[in-house]
Amino acid sequence: MKKISTLFAAALMAVAAGSAHAANYTLRMGGGHTTGTTYVKVFDTFFVDEVAKRVKAQTGHNIRFIKAWGGSVAKVDGGIEAVQKGSLDIVLSPIGFEQARAGLLNYSAYLPFTSDDPVLQQKVATRMLKEVPALQASMKPYNAHILAQMVTEAYSVATTFEIQRVEDLKGKRIAMTGTNAPLFMPTGAVPVTLGIGDHYQAIQNGLAEGSLFWVSGMEAFKLREVAKVWTKTGFGSYSTLAAFMNMDTRAKLPKEVVTIIDQVADEATVRIAQESKQRDADIEARIATQGVKVNTLSAQERSKWAQLVKDLPAKAAKELDAKGQPATQVMKTYVRYLEDAGFKFPTDYPL
Repeated sequence: MKKISTLFAAALMAVAAGSAHAANYTLRMGGGHTTGTTYVKVFDTFFVDEVAKRVKAQTGHNIRFIKAWGGSVAKVDGGIEAVQKGSLDIVLSPIGFEQARAGLLNYSAYLPFTSDDPVLQQKVATRMLKEVPALQASMKPYNAHILAQMVTEAYSVATTFEIQRVEDLKGKRIAMTGTNAPLFMPTGAVPVTLGIGDHYQAIQNGLAEGSLFWVSGMEAFKLREVAKVWTKTGFGSYSTLAAFMNMDTRAKLPKEVVTIIDQVADEATVRIAQESKQRDADIEARIATQGVKVNTLSAQERSKWAQLVKDLPAKAAKELDAKGQPATQVMKTYVRYLEDAGFKFPTDYPL
């Protein structure tokens, strides 16, 4: 009996000791997009909840998140700077707006007409981040650690006019991020560089006649009210979303807490890919019943468009290579990993 009492007392002392060493941590997390986008929504809910729950259960520590979505702390083009300066501990960034700092991470956007399947793309993106050290190394000058590279929903075009042939784009003004402009310029279209939050008004007032984005934008940003044609171009789902974490913050946190954050971030990417794929299908079906005409660009027209831009990947790669970033090798690796996953581009991009 005495032995049992001694063991019980020891257990109580261990619990008390653990409680005494429990600490409270607060992380500031934000980004330029709102929770209307799939990737922000998953981090706003699943990531936050799971990290807090697992940290408490596995370490006894408490962790809470202060959220700053919709550009309240960092705009879409200022996420990396916010992490570098410590204004945010974790930021979610659409890296198409961060070309100067995160150009190498934008590798998938340089190779258009890739797979439309977000789940396949996420498998490749995860493999790239784990097996291509240059990606992580490219962010060290900005005091940023890449928690995850995440995939977008499939990119296509919402317009006020129909696109049956590539030639239908000639002279048309399309709102998009600046890094996507070279994809449209050879068609004769006129890129209008704007964040997605400004696309509705631009189309409404005639500044633009279309929007390059995901089909979720038809609902989340109400584009279906001003653009009545959705054309599935086959541009693909890109791994152009990233979660960055301040490296000083990582160093200050207990290792076991950092491990949990990394694990949940990986799991979040899988959820984002799965939800993006389902969201594409669901929203496309809904808008088709709401007065939006859904078209699919033919394989012949996609191939024609791909031929028009076949030299863009090599050009982008050489520009980054000249800055000391191994972009050519990164892009070649990306193409090879996609082929390993069963995808073939509609044209061979010379790299």
